[in-house]
Amino acid sequence: MRTSEGMAPGIIEIPSSHPKFTDVANQFRTKWLHTNITFKPAKHIYLILSSAASTAKYNAYRRKVEQEGNFKSRGKSEGNENRRFHGTTRQCLLGDPGNTQMCSNTTCGLCGILRTSFDLKFYKGKTGWGRFGCGLYTSSTSSKSDSYTSNKTVSQNKAMILAKVVVGRGYKMTTDATTLTAPPANYHSVLGEPDASGSLNYDELVVYDNDAIRPAYLIVY
Repeated sequence: MRTSEGMAPGIIEIPSSHPKFTDVANQFRTKWLHTNITFKPAKHIYLILSSAASTAKYNAYRRKVEQEGNFKSRGKSEGNENRRFHGTTRQCLLGDPGNTQMCSNTTCGLCGILRTSFDLKFYKGKTGWGRFGCGLYTSSTSSKSDSYTSNKTVSQNKAMILAKVVVGRGYKMTTDATTLTAPPANYHSVLGEPDASGSLNYDELVVYDNDAIRPAYLIVY
């Protein structure tokens, strides 16, 4: 697929026949684990274009984490980068057919993230608290992120972000730690894992640096 820096920040629709559409749609489908929430398949998938400056900061952070952890030498991606889902509020109809322009509503979480990426200053903006403190939250479970996805304008569709996240060395936790503002020493992220004696039913990944995460795909379903 061809992209244009001049279109950033913005979105470009990925044709349903493209391998990347299949790749993202399959991750969305196979990671829908809630049996009590009806699955809706991806209808449209968009590539999210970030500004050159934003991309450069993310790449620099990923290189730094790679230098600290040497993940590639162990068969992992650079910086142990992974894709994770994130649900937020959509005030507009971005992603619905014919709607590819971001809105100017400052309360639109979706357009805010697409425009300037994730930002710790909006921590607690939707949920009012954080199980693992002041961080940026994602999950490998698409149906978990669906519970944080909402429309403020009537639409038959919902929209979810698939982000790329520099996980680095993840510290596993199963119980709440609401006062965290950074991962434990020598770690880059917190991995909230379900446990019979813990408080989580589905996984969470938390990073504490704005440059550890960027929105990558918009899934409309």
